[in-house]
Amino acid sequence: MRLEWVRALLVAELLVALAGAAALWTLRTQTLEAELRTLVSLSRAMALQADRTLGVADAVLRSTREELAHGLITPGLPAVDELLSARILPLDDFRALTVFGAQGQRLASSRRWRPAEPVLVTEQDVFQAAREARSPRLYISAPYATQVDPRPAISVTMNWNDDDGTFRGVLALVAEPDFLEGDFSRLAPAPDAQLVIHREDGAVLRPPAVPDEMLAQASAAWLRLRTPDEPAAVLVLPDGRVRLVAGARLAHQPLVVRVSRDAEVVLRAWRDLAWLSAAFMASAMAITLVLVRRIGRDRVRRQVLEARLQRARQLESLGQLAGGVAHDFNNVLASVIGYGEMAREALAEGTAPARHLDQVLQAGRRGRALVARILAFSRGQPRQRVVFALEPVVAEVLDHLEGTLAEGLRIERDLQGAGLALEGDPTALYEAIMNLARNAVQAMPEGGALRVSLQARAPDAARVPLAGTLPSGRAACLSLSDHGQGIAPETMARLFEPFFTTKGPREGTGLGLAIVHGVVTDLGGAIEVHSTPGQGSRFTLWLPLSSAPVPPPSASPAGEDEALPEGRGETVLVVDDEPALVELAEELLAGLGYEPLGLTSSARALEEFARDPARFDLVLCDEVMPGLTGTALAAELRRQRPDLPIVLATGYGGEQLEERARAAGIAVVVAKPLTRAELARALARALGRS
Repeated sequence: MRLEWVRALLVAELLVALAGAAALWTLRTQTLEAELRTLVSLSRAMALQADRTLGVADAVLRSTREELAHGLITPGLPAVDELLSARILPLDDFRALTVFGAQGQRLASSRRWRPAEPVLVTEQDVFQAAREARSPRLYISAPYATQVDPRPAISVTMNWNDDDGTFRGVLALVAEPDFLEGDFSRLAPAPDAQLVIHREDGAVLRPPAVPDEMLAQASAAWLRLRTPDEPAAVLVLPDGRVRLVAGARLAHQPLVVRVSRDAEVVLRAWRDLAWLSAAFMASAMAITLVLVRRIGRDRVRRQVLEARLQRARQLESLGQLAGGVAHDFNNVLASVIGYGEMAREALAEGTAPARHLDQVLQAGRRGRALVARILAFSRGQPRQRVVFALEPVVAEVLDHLEGTLAEGLRIERDLQGAGLALEGDPTALYEAIMNLARNAVQAMPEGGALRVSLQARAPDAARVPLAGTLPSGRAACLSLSDHGQGIAPETMARLFEPFFTTKGPREGTGLGLAIVHGVVTDLGGAIEVHSTPGQGSRFTLWLPLSSAPVPPPSASPAGEDEALPEGRGETVLVVDDEPALVELAEELLAGLGYEPLGLTSSARALEEFARDPARFDLVLCDEVMPGLTGTALAAELRRQRPDLPIVLATGYGGEQLEERARAAGIAVVVAKPLTRAELARALARALGRS
């Protein structure tokens, strides 16, 4: 597809999106207008019902007033109370019909009362309005409660005058607060609809079922609905909510009925449609933009892909190289560790040669751990997690670095971390501290001091690390500072990016600080960096402490001092392409009670095995060998003798080694270089012994 066509499609989609937005806005307006019309009809219906209810009250009060004015009933007589009770009986919404005198005293009532009860105290406004009226008319009070009857009520009153206009008192119908509500709960279009009835002076007669302070604050705006020219409106409340409001005045009484709904609820279906339409248009435009981007930047993208492919090939080659180096280096370490252990057994404890060999073995084991670290890194495997003492790792880094310092450089130590333990990979932490220390030394080409301090502290909450999260509570604080060139501010933000370096291409890879970041993050710690250009830098590592006990230091791996399982004269076929390792394996096996036969060729091993398959009780072979690999050799041997136990020792077997070993029927897979104890346990496990 050509770029011009895609651009034309994008313009068309923009026009469609604009047209759709206009249509959606029109639909929104129509939805609100339709709902407002519904609310107007409902408010008018409620006003008509309220008018009818008040019409009944007006008729009852007028008839009673006429009877009082013409002397047909005389207040104070028991028969009058009974007459009033009978008159109010059919009126379900009214509690009582009461006659008050000119001074507010109660003269007669359909309800029993005590002379000491207060009379019309809370309704002084309607009492005063009835006193001043020239003609009989209804007055409706705001909701009130009395000491005698705490239930809220509303009074509907009318004045009682003689023919000459003399004020004689007030007639009052006591009603329920919702007597004007009618069938609103049945006619309401939705549960969120609210009904409010108020007088023209703003006094609310029928508050909403759920009181709303914001609606109360907007009462002044509600009063606009009293005018016939504005029966409905959209009201924005002080808290940002939007209400649809419709109102209607009663035809014969000075009351206003207001019905309202939440605009958000009304527009819920429209909003869902709008979101769906917007998502569809956004998806279509996003696809088109992706096409534009892909077509417009095809050349750049192709270059990026070629660079990534080249980088992937380099990393793959690096992984293969690391595997080959690891295999060869493991063979070297196997000889160092194997012959070192045999030499150490021949020396008395505490002698100088014994101590020297202990250091050799310790270095060999660290070399084996470093090789394992390289292989794990190349395969993306997780780091090991063990509990270890921190101060010996720091001291070992400084000891190794101190012997390589140029003239004018020195290390100042302040290590107060005795007993501090971490949980993680000590080899990885060794590598991270070594990277920081080397960077500090390289930053001082004219000489200076590398200051290293270690102590236990609780980090301040005000500290802002450049990377990671500060541990809570007491933590190990490791600080390395120099007086070198410092770090520029524009470099600080990219300090831990992989492959980013300020050194020349022959001086740095850009992986040192990236490794530090990964190690500290894996330990759950944080890194603080303080630097001033020209004055030096300080890196502070905050590392969470472990409460688990640290295993006691030992010259040999844990468990090697225990009694080792020995052979019972079994014949073991040893196959490895390194003659030195074959010779070493033969000596170790002989010392463990086995009868070894060592060969340096897979083809020779097949010939020797074919002569007498029952001669051999066990096979110990390497994986990477010329001709047949260890797994291929194992498969061929197991084809000739299916019950033959085989132990595979490998320095680097490549990917899917375990699957190949399982398919070949190999009993045990161990990593080279092997110690004497590891070899003894692997052979015993293959023979089915604990």
